[in-house]
Amino acid sequence: MNTSQKTSEAFLPGPEPRHEGDSILGRWMQQIWQRYENSSLPLGLKWSVAIAALIVFAMGVLGFYLIQQQEAGYRSQVDRFSQVIVEQLVGVSGEPLMAEDTLSLQILLQRHAQSSLVLGAALHDAEGKLVAEAGVSPPGADQRRFDQDGVAPWDWESGDYKAVSYVSPVVFQDVTAGYLTVSIDRSPLEKDLQETLRFLIISTLLLILVGIIFASALAYRMSRPIERLARAGEALGAVMPQVVVERRDEIGQVLNTFQHLAEGVKRKNEVEAALSRYVSPQIAQQVLASDAGGALGGDCVEGSVLFCDIVGFTELSESREPGEVAALLNDYFGYFALAAESCGGTVDKFIGDCIMIVFGVPDENPHHALHAMTCGMLIQQLTHRINRIRESLNQATVRLRVGISSGPMLAGNLGSSERMQYTVVGDTVNVAARLCSIAEPGGVLVTESMLLCGHPGNLAHYRHLGEAKLKGRKSGVEVRAMNVEAVAHDINADQLIDQILQVVDS
Repeated sequence: MNTSQKTSEAFLPGPEPRHEGDSILGRWMQQIWQRYENSSLPLGLKWSVAIAALIVFAMGVLGFYLIQQQEAGYRSQVDRFSQVIVEQLVGVSGEPLMAEDTLSLQILLQRHAQSSLVLGAALHDAEGKLVAEAGVSPPGADQRRFDQDGVAPWDWESGDYKAVSYVSPVVFQDVTAGYLTVSIDRSPLEKDLQETLRFLIISTLLLILVGIIFASALAYRMSRPIERLARAGEALGAVMPQVVVERRDEIGQVLNTFQHLAEGVKRKNEVEAALSRYVSPQIAQQVLASDAGGALGGDCVEGSVLFCDIVGFTELSESREPGEVAALLNDYFGYFALAAESCGGTVDKFIGDCIMIVFGVPDENPHHALHAMTCGMLIQQLTHRINRIRESLNQATVRLRVGISSGPMLAGNLGSSERMQYTVVGDTVNVAARLCSIAEPGGVLVTESMLLCGHPGNLAHYRHLGEAKLKGRKSGVEVRAMNVEAVAHDINADQLIDQILQVVDS
């Protein structure tokens, strides 16, 4: 670095010095405020103090401003009054002073000195020699220089006197004949000023007192709802875990309560999410939302039931490890659950290698039969697709039977008060289970009555099998067998199957 660079850098402004005292004071004030704000004092008291402090500050500033303005006004009045007197004396004393008429000047000064506000007056010639004088003479007047061009005042006190004196040149016909000194008594004006200031101070203090009273009432009124919230939160104190909060007043209690409620909502959502994995989301929401969700019993509803069973599952599981069998079931049942959801159905339960799906329960659906038959067709078509994928991976495949029935059934909580399950029971459920057991592998059996409410595809693709004798029932049931491939072609089911596969793969 050369010399010129060093010289230029020497004159560059450096960083501003840090005032360590200011930073310490700021941190100290911040700590005091945080301790006050987070203290356990009642919220109404804190707000009262804060509002009162604001009122005191505002009224103090206003009172100080009014006092300063009033005092400045009085000073201005004294100056104007004094200057008027000085101008009058200067105007009438110029000619006598030039004529050296001492007697006239003495009479003039004595007449003005008789005023209660004029303590005295004196005239000096151009050289500063005393010509005439009346009343009190200000101390140090003889040491004043009489060379000012305008009026020059100065304040002085002597014994009982508080006065202000003015020195002004006496000009007559553009000639400075001498100088006039006038002393004005400030005591009466000062007394009036003190009384006015006393009134302002008392008024300010009274306004501050009234403001503090109203501030306290307003603060307590504003904090009352928060106090009620805090008291309501204390009712949960027996079961509410204490959450660490910075504030220890009512706001801290309310924050603690709301944090507890937020944790409760979070736990409720977690419970609902967990419950939805064991039962359908619709049933989970109904159980959690209903006041009678834990009561036994149910209601008679119209709906459809679909049973889907794996053919030869016992033989299939005999030659495989339990984990492999479980993975196989989870793979297929995951697709079937999506097929049921896409058709508005609800998976009621998984029974080993069997899946039970209900339609029109718990949410009412006038087209439950149509949706149930569509779901049965999708399940069989999905099985064909999944089997092709698993065969390409040298994995085991399955074949399914599907039975569907529609009619009245009882939907509700069954079991005991300690352990219950939301499900459907009735002859309609039994018929669907029996149809599933007698269906051909890859086939779908439905009751004749279901076709009266509509059906997917062409009616010709539902082969009439006549009356079937079902195990456990005295009367037979008219049954039809669905041509799955033809019905799937009629409604273009491949597009929906592709969407279900994409959802699982993603």
